[in-house]
Amino acid sequence: MPTSSSTSTTKGSTLDRVLQVLSLVANSRGHLDRESIANQLNMPIASANKLITHLISLGHLQENIVGRVIAGQKLQTLSHDILKNQRFSEQRESVLQRLSDRIGETCGISVPNGIEMIYFERVNCNWPLQINLAEGSPVPIAASASGKLYLSMLDEEIRKNVVQHMGLTEYTPKTITNEAIFLEELTRIRDQGFGEDNEEFVDGMAAISVPIGSNELNFGYLFCHAPSFRTSLEQLKMYLPEMQNAAKEILDFTVEEMARKSS
Repeated sequence: MPTSSSTSTTKGSTLDRVLQVLSLVANSRGHLDRESIANQLNMPIASANKLITHLISLGHLQENIVGRVIAGQKLQTLSHDILKNQRFSEQRESVLQRLSDRIGETCGISVPNGIEMIYFERVNCNWPLQINLAEGSPVPIAASASGKLYLSMLDEEIRKNVVQHMGLTEYTPKTITNEAIFLEELTRIRDQGFGEDNEEFVDGMAAISVPIGSNELNFGYLFCHAPSFRTSLEQLKMYLPEMQNAAKEILDFTVEEMARKSS
């Protein structure tokens, strides 16, 4: 019969494993399957399978269409709650407001959620006419600047598998629905380092996006969108340096706070 000490150690070990799996998945950007997780954590595949299956049943994890383990709804909600911490929200809003004032158009942050992107936070422009997509609104991953940038940053084979299985829905006459052409578009976006939407999601809306972080440490995507009759896609691209500086500012104070709390 196990002693209270050994029982406590077992419970602690289980909790450690849960935290290790969640942390690994949260930082993997959808690159890992069950076997990869087991290998990276030096766990027996049977033990890893059992733990991952349990976390999926609880809603903390899920598997995507190509068998990669990704954050589930509960884990995503938790991470969003942390990001929505009032102090961080005020800092991000200050950065977004300055950027929006500089460009004169709506700026915000989006995060991936399955095969959609979620408008996580935004600051509206002051124009009477604006494209109103509220916080929390889902936008298609294959027809938005941030979504295309997210897909472009995936490993090539994963990117191909995701595109092959997700389907390409037509939202406007400019939406790219040909798989081969779309993959070429993602390669171009990966090489240039920023995303763009040339009226592919909403008729008359242009948008660009830049990553907040890198492949290894990514907190989302900073975007700016505008009615294309007022600010064209090419005009938006002129503000890429300002957007990249704003993304770095958001990243810097987020990482600084993470380091402070973990020390």
